[in-house]
Amino acid sequence: MNQPRGFVNVDQLQAQTTLEDAALKCGVTLNTTGSGSEVRIDCPFGCPGDHVSRKEISINTTNAEKVFCCHAYQCQFRGNMLALMHGWLNGRKPSDGKLRGAEFQRVRDVLSNQTQIASQSRVVATPTTTANADDAVAESDTASNVPLIDADNEAVRELANIDAKFVVEIATMNPAASAYIRRHPCLTPESMRKWRAGYFPHDGGGDKRGWSLRGHIVYPVCSEDGKVLAWVGRDPQFEQKQTEFDSIRPELRGGKPLPMKHKFPKGFHRGQELFGQQASRLKEPGYREAIARHGIVVVEGFNDVIGLDNLGVPAIAICSNRITEAQVAKITGWAEQLAGRKVTLLFDCEQTGDDGAKDALWLFAQRGLDVRLGWSQSMHGAAFKGRQPESLASSEWSNLVRSATER
Repeated sequence: MNQPRGFVNVDQLQAQTTLEDAALKCGVTLNTTGSGSEVRIDCPFGCPGDHVSRKEISINTTNAEKVFCCHAYQCQFRGNMLALMHGWLNGRKPSDGKLRGAEFQRVRDVLSNQTQIASQSRVVATPTTTANADDAVAESDTASNVPLIDADNEAVRELANIDAKFVVEIATMNPAASAYIRRHPCLTPESMRKWRAGYFPHDGGGDKRGWSLRGHIVYPVCSEDGKVLAWVGRDPQFEQKQTEFDSIRPELRGGKPLPMKHKFPKGFHRGQELFGQQASRLKEPGYREAIARHGIVVVEGFNDVIGLDNLGVPAIAICSNRITEAQVAKITGWAEQLAGRKVTLLFDCEQTGDDGAKDALWLFAQRGLDVRLGWSQSMHGAAFKGRQPESLASSEWSNLVRSATER
């Protein structure tokens, strides 16, 4: 049967085009890992996932459509090679989650060589999580963060002490923030003051410094010498927004972006840092003795570090459920210097946490460290399944978890 003039059989072209050739058509040189039926690449979609150069996208290269899945936390995007090409061309997902209309036509034209894209000789890098997907920046092995107080820009330097504007008393917070604090009892006024965290009021606290973080619970990521590198906002209404977003049928979302749990500032290389890494903690009573017993305790989130600290258990957070090579290297150095080469993993006791802990366990074991799990979904008789470290009571730590970590 004769096809109309100008007809392009996209399915056939997709089957005939290799992944590497498709990338080249988009002006991209791929950096892949793996071989055979599955390869992995960095996520090109600029989405709010915890990518950080982890090659989170797995692609079935034997499938005619080269179907893929992004395994990054907060992403989980699926599609075929056409969707990947859209990501390489535009740095984002299709507008409504599916490739159609003008977006589809552009990819079709590039695939069929009707539109030429100038080669940029670039390797696809993974964006860090930012306040806006369009502001994503590439993470590199040599990336470094400059303390706010040492920035060239005066406006940036003035952000170093915005915690003076934070509210830590529930009675003076708005309903959303106070509800969040009540759900996370580790965030007492005392602990928030200690960790320079708190609620950033909607009025901005009298001036416009840190304006984009209004209405958020804000945490500092500090350098090892205690200087603030970045302020990170947690949306106290994230869960409600996520539920509302999920209730909308995909075809009716109209390009509405996914709700974002955290706001990381543009240009901040999160994968290079750890929450709680400031060396001043070594001076706290019992700190060195605790890490001598348990090793370096590694958790996922800000509140986990604060909650364990309330129990007298020092921990550091990777601010994700996937650890980076840079974080592994930093923790390894501390484990060798301070903890007899011991590391304890205490990720969230759920599937994403177990998956992240498996990756971390492998990376630390390869470096010859004594690495153990504090818990998992099946350990301790599954008593902690669905829990997060911040929720641990002192008796739970002492009677169950500590026994798995001491050596």
